[in-house]
Amino acid sequence: MSNSIQPSPATGIAEAGYVHGTLASVFDAQFVEGPEWQQFTASWDNLRQDGYMADGGTYRERRYSEFSYRADTEQVTWLPHVAYSQPLYINHLNGGIERHFEPFEQHVAEGPVLRSIFQWCAGTLARSVGAADWKIQTFQNRILARGEEAGQPTPEGLHRDGVDHVLTLLIGRNSIEGGVSAVYDAESRDCLGEVLLSESGEFLFADDERLLHSVTPVTPAVPGVPGHRDVLIAMFTRTDS
Repeated sequence: MSNSIQPSPATGIAEAGYVHGTLASVFDAQFVEGPEWQQFTASWDNLRQDGYMADGGTYRERRYSEFSYRADTEQVTWLPHVAYSQPLYINHLNGGIERHFEPFEQHVAEGPVLRSIFQWCAGTLARSVGAADWKIQTFQNRILARGEEAGQPTPEGLHRDGVDHVLTLLIGRNSIEGGVSAVYDAESRDCLGEVLLSESGEFLFADDERLLHSVTPVTPAVPGVPGHRDVLIAMFTRTDS
């Protein structure tokens, strides 16, 4: 990415509108190597096919849950399960309907890895845009790369998600090519940078009001051998204003 590693995450979000980094540098290497991380990432093998793809695609598996974050206590709470929906003007492909996905598994939703990630995100936002309470709409996504069908990480194309900030965290890449993330100025649509998230725990954290984003399709690295791209998507919307 053209200026991908910012002096600090808070500075990057406040000035450029995004930051690119790794959890290993945010916490330490053990965070993405220890048994809790391994259990967390293994849960991507237990997702469910997304049956709401208006393009007819069968390349996406996911789970969805919502959380809240309180700034005064730094408490993260797993909220009662609800459907996910976006208006059509935000998501022209799959918007306008309620989409009912399976929730996160309990050990993921209430585990220390997710809580630590959310607390770090909220702390970063506190230093860049001010302390706040947040609703956090969160997906576990697996995009399948198969010979008969390219995997589309952003099937709606260049877009925003209709929230305040979006974290895209790479869980892992398995035998794929493609999957380049890009961010754009929402007004001019100028590309501000591109990055291939390749390291487990590598992330892009962006201001969803100022920026648009997209990801290129993924295809098998070896013809005839399926692969996949696993990410966590966490969408932060301020709730205390």
